[in-house]
Amino acid sequence: MPLFERRRRRVAAAADNSVIRSLRDSGAIQLVPIGGLDPLRLGVHPAWQLPGGEPLPPYVPRTADAELDRALSRGGLVVLQGDSAAGKTRSAYEAVLRNASRLSWRTLVVPRDTAALRALAGTSIGLTETVLWLDDLDRYLSTDSLDDGLLGALCPPGRPDVVLLATLRSGARPALDTDKTGRMLTGPVLLARRLDQAEIAVAQRFRGDARIAEALDGDAGLAEQLAAAPAAVQRWRAAENEPGAALISAAVDLRRAGYLDPVPLDWLVELHTPYLSAQFRSGFGETDLAGALAWAVEPARGAACALRPVDPNRYVAFDYLVDDAEAAGDEIPDPVWRRLLGTRGLAVDQMFRIAGAAARHGRIAEASRLWSVLAAGNDPFAMYNLGWAAQTGGDEAAAEGWYLRAAEAGNSWAMSALGTQAEARQDVASAESWYRRAAEAGDIKGLTNLGGLFAQTGRIDQARAAYRQASAAGDPAGARKEAVLEILHGDRQRGAELLRRVALAGDAAAVRLMGLLSQTGNTGVPREDVQALRRVAAEEGDTEAALELARSLWSQGDLDAAETWFRRAATAEHPRVAEFGLAVLLEQRRRTEDAEAWYRRAAEHGLPEAMLNLGTILQEHGEYTEAEQWYLRALEAGHLPAEVNLGALHWRRGNLAEGTTWYQRAAARGDELAKQALADSRAES
Repeated sequence: MPLFERRRRRVAAAADNSVIRSLRDSGAIQLVPIGGLDPLRLGVHPAWQLPGGEPLPPYVPRTADAELDRALSRGGLVVLQGDSAAGKTRSAYEAVLRNASRLSWRTLVVPRDTAALRALAGTSIGLTETVLWLDDLDRYLSTDSLDDGLLGALCPPGRPDVVLLATLRSGARPALDTDKTGRMLTGPVLLARRLDQAEIAVAQRFRGDARIAEALDGDAGLAEQLAAAPAAVQRWRAAENEPGAALISAAVDLRRAGYLDPVPLDWLVELHTPYLSAQFRSGFGETDLAGALAWAVEPARGAACALRPVDPNRYVAFDYLVDDAEAAGDEIPDPVWRRLLGTRGLAVDQMFRIAGAAARHGRIAEASRLWSVLAAGNDPFAMYNLGWAAQTGGDEAAAEGWYLRAAEAGNSWAMSALGTQAEARQDVASAESWYRRAAEAGDIKGLTNLGGLFAQTGRIDQARAAYRQASAAGDPAGARKEAVLEILHGDRQRGAELLRRVALAGDAAAVRLMGLLSQTGNTGVPREDVQALRRVAAEEGDTEAALELARSLWSQGDLDAAETWFRRAATAEHPRVAEFGLAVLLEQRRRTEDAEAWYRRAAEHGLPEAMLNLGTILQEHGEYTEAEQWYLRALEAGHLPAEVNLGALHWRRGNLAEGTTWYQRAAARGDELAKQALADSRAES
């Protein structure tokens, strides 16, 4: 029988399997022949972005395509990560078309949700010649939805004809960085938001397409411009239709609060009021909600909808707006949390996502309420999370109680946590016992912790063996710690080389260690290698490495690349330093309006230097009152140079006595600018 005929029969057998057929008929999965892929059904430039039946814009090849192709050749889980509207879905779609023949793929399977993914993994049939398509991976993952066993069932190791291809927003990554899931997502293929110089050169060939030409001439990334994402944000923030903008804000914050499913219209109507200004609420009668909804779903510049209708009664917020709100640090109003916590019938995965979002936003009490409901049903992950919450609150006894319950239910994370608690109270025997149990239960971190315990108690050979075992099981921390162990207690040259390999594989901590060793002369790593390693760490999401890389690129004159890395760093949990750096760079590039916006973000996040620079820009625009407010806030934060700015501001406004007082205060502490200003004033008089 010819080879292609055998392949066809294997695919037919999979499609005819009763379980697979049942999943397909129920709508839990879609089975799509790769030869007949419809990009719109996969979310590639969704239909609302292509008015009038326009064809897709030409695909501009990306530098990341080569790395993506190599990853797909290895099979297993391949994650394409980037900012919202970076072009992830289009790049993934093109990768499927580009590699289907080479890697013998014939069928694309699209699970509807987490439950469908688990059901698919639970079938007895082994998938062949298949791509599992998970666009927006965060919609599919919760506490226990993707682990080694499930991944092995879906994508057997060493089988490039079966691959799980996922896209992931960088803004959604923090929600997935648990010990287990974070390890599964190690080494994603990263897609930059802006085109690099090589990509721009290729894109110029497609200027015949008016959409490509307009996007290349815009200020944002190519995919952002094609989707009109910045225009959608600007339209929402400007709120020309305030009730419509309020409906969008409610949908955005529900998603930020962990509710990733389409939102019922009655929820949006219920929750939109807190987003209305007091002036609007007091000055207008009954809101025209039909008109507000029509405005909210209207595409910006004929492209992206801020609020996308899934059906007449359910809507989804554009994730670009979600990331914008997160970056701005907008507070999620209390009614949003009350609506979610008061909703009956939430699925387990929904409850975990909402609880996780609540915890990330500092609402541990709300998170614990949901975890308590799940723990009452004997969910071991919820018990573990309650232990974490108790430990975060300083109640070690309560934490131990929850960890014990979770461990008894088989939760390996809890076993590791119990080992850490025992180690903290110097109960070495108990710590070793719990770490061993965690390792036996499949928690690689337990092995790494066991190695650390051995090292601390002088059992170097046992520590080395535990680290190697953890490394072989896929924990980069195991290899890193083995490298450090060799440097300190064994073969320094071997340790340095091992650390270098771990760093090149993307381990941010190893990169930082390499930099320190290079600076102290303890290893022969050239400085250019340290720069390359810093880039690897930045691409893996290490904020400090991204900041260092941005500064280095700036000093080398590569301002476009520096801006890109400042923007990446500005999406981190503590972004104010990156926001300030980006603002200074933008001001240097004479993009004052953009610089003002980033200074404001950094200032609102509490950085006094940003308060000072924001005040300076406002003063230059003649907005003296607000400028003075920011100078005073900088001074209250301990930034004494603000005294000089206050002196200059008051002199400019004609308040000579007030200005002189501020200058005198600054001069009294030795400020040379203040002394010169006072001297010049005396000379003129």
